[in-house]
Amino acid sequence: MFMNNSPIHIPIEIIELETQSFHLLIKCTLNGEQDGDMVIDTGASKTVFDRNFVLNYQHKEKDKDELQSCGLGGDDIESDLVEIESLSFGDFKSEILNVVLIDLNQINKMYEKHCQRQICGLLGSDFLLRHQAIIDYQKSILILNKNQ
Repeated sequence: MFMNNSPIHIPIEIIELETQSFHLLIKCTLNGEQDGDMVIDTGASKTVFDRNFVLNYQHKEKDKDELQSCGLGGDDIESDLVEIESLSFGDFKSEILNVVLIDLNQINKMYEKHCQRQICGLLGSDFLLRHQAIIDYQKSILILNKNQ
């Protein structure tokens, strides 16, 4: 059986929120039904979605070291570990993922103020490392290895 191991190139949008403050956005489809924009966040340890965006998921049981989330300000953020069916970026599809749900309302207020946009989540290092991601800033693409 032939398996295509070619990396997949996905367009990204580099936006300037404030002067010399850039974020990378990528269009996604969650569970084959909801479209949104995610921030590629290499500093986020886990992939995160806005709890108001995700409609279908399965709760995961927390282990002894309960999941704790915090932002750069250090404040604890209420979070839930859940399993989603799929996450797609163009021709790239990843099935059954554990992600974190948090309230992204404050972040979306900032996005609305600076660029009249909303985001549905943050694509974190867990996903980026698993798929050996490469960000090509010159070409504005994210390169992912499908077979990881």
